[in-house]
Amino acid sequence: AAVGAAAGGATGGLLGALKEAGHGDEDAHVYAEGVRRGGTLVSVRASDADRARIETILDNRRGLDAVTRGGVYRQTGWTEFDPQGEPYSPEQIRAERARYR
Repeated sequence: AAVGAAAGGATGGLLGALKEAGHGDEDAHVYAEGVRRGGTLVSVRASDADRARIETILDNRRGLDAVTRGGVYRQTGWTEFDPQGEPYSPEQIRAERARYR
């Protein structure tokens, strides 16, 4: 339970960090929810000169589109990220990942 609480706390802090980094409210909620559901978030701060190369690298790696993924979440009744929500269990993570294969 302590691990779950720590992960939940870290994820709650993530929402604020995403907003501070310039992500819109809706996208920040989707990204934070994705982490709660067992996803990995990669964020890169880089120079303009490196931007195109980094975007190409990330685009070639099955990233998610926040609008599309948020729509899928909403179809199941989700409305926004809950910083107090429990992180997904290993079984829930496997089921979540299977939806997107």
